[in-house]
Amino acid sequence: MKNTIYASLAVTALGGAAFLVPAAAHADDAVPLGSDSLATDDTTAVMGPAREYQHGLTVNGVSPTLRTVVVDGESILAYCIEYWIRAADPDHTAAVTGWDEFTGDNNFKTDSQVREQVAWILRNSHPTLSLDDIEATTGTSGLTEAEAIAATQSAIWHFTDDFVPDGNLTVESAATNNEPVSAQSADNVQAVFDYLTGEENTGLNEQQVQASVTLIEATDADVARPQGLTEIIEDEDDHVFGPVELNASTDSVGLDINTIDDAVDMEDLSILDADGELVEPSQPVTTDELWLHVPADTETGGVHIAAESTEFGYTGRLITPEPDAQRRFQTIVVVDQTSHQDSTELQLSWEKPTVVEPPPSEEPPAPEEPPSPEEPPTPTEPPAPEEPPVPEDPPTATEPPVEELTPSEPLQQPEDVETEATLEVVNETPSPEPTIEEAEEIHATEQLATTGPNETRNVLIGVGTLAIGAALLILNRWLRKRKAWGTAEKF
Repeated sequence: MKNTIYASLAVTALGGAAFLVPAAAHADDAVPLGSDSLATDDTTAVMGPAREYQHGLTVNGVSPTLRTVVVDGESILAYCIEYWIRAADPDHTAAVTGWDEFTGDNNFKTDSQVREQVAWILRNSHPTLSLDDIEATTGTSGLTEAEAIAATQSAIWHFTDDFVPDGNLTVESAATNNEPVSAQSADNVQAVFDYLTGEENTGLNEQQVQASVTLIEATDADVARPQGLTEIIEDEDDHVFGPVELNASTDSVGLDINTIDDAVDMEDLSILDADGELVEPSQPVTTDELWLHVPADTETGGVHIAAESTEFGYTGRLITPEPDAQRRFQTIVVVDQTSHQDSTELQLSWEKPTVVEPPPSEEPPAPEEPPSPEEPPTPTEPPAPEEPPVPEDPPTATEPPVEELTPSEPLQQPEDVETEATLEVVNETPSPEPTIEEAEEIHATEQLATTGPNETRNVLIGVGTLAIGAALLILNRWLRKRKAWGTAEKF
């Protein structure tokens, strides 16, 4: 898309031509300075009414007058480029031609550098720029329109017709009256004149322009991240896009960055340049790469990035009043500022990381407590051995009736009666296996003298055994005596 922006300037002065800069026109009408194609049968111009004129201060005896010219129905202010030629009257018709059809014979006709310097003056002075802007660049104070008009017209004539070749202006009075001007006004006119004719005026080249701009995502490229970016990364799951390569034919590029999802707020995102500095999308940028940081907790979404580059150029055309039978009139020069724009778009998207929460785990069963060791049963005291019954006194032997012995009966010998005493063996119930501690205790105990209940039991068993043996012995003796008594009675 091409736009032509015309800074309107047209001034008419005594005995001179006018230089016009339109305020607006279509891009298709903007062609190189000096091109014949600018002159068309359909384009017309008419000198404006006198009531719209503006007057400057008198400089070196000449009072510049800013006049209007109507081009294609649009009223424009114009400056002169011919000091010695008379201006056309109001409502005078004019033709539109190319710069190479200039009918004059001054420096504007013969020197291309002069054309470029005049074009630069029109782009950098009143009324293209505001009085405040001119003050800022020239160091003046309280600058008025009359002062700016006088300085600008004098600078144009300085190049086209060698007006005031030494550059020292004499500012006398206003054009419409004889009131003297203040010293400050004279200084302002001189300061603006010096700026417009000084080193800053390098000329304005006629040119056709072609803007270009591209956005290329190179996130996978092996490029070191800028320090400013690494400092704001807080989570390893943060999204980082970059570098996004920004290539443009112009030094500065306009950006427009918006989120594509209502759930995402631009304030949560960070856009940085190649140096790691934050970028303000509402301002033109001069970087050749962009970085985008998206915190990990940002909702799923994306951003739309639009970049626009605008190239400006300048072309020109001539407005030549129709001559009459006696003379030719001022030629008005139009300087068109053209612009060409190119734009590109890029979309970056991300997804919010999904945090997979582990399913709730069942509470592990409480570890079984190891069974507490059973306390060894308290050893039961073995029952005390029953004392053998005390043998009853043998019954008193009743003397058997004396029988007469018959000689035929042999005398029987008494038989020895042997009584076996059988001792009961008491089986003891085995005690449970002792624990390690108990075993150690038992072992230590065994080192000591044998004492305690076990010894008592053994003593009792021994006593019982002796008692039984004694009883049997007594019984055996008694039986023998009885037998012996029986034998004696027989005799």
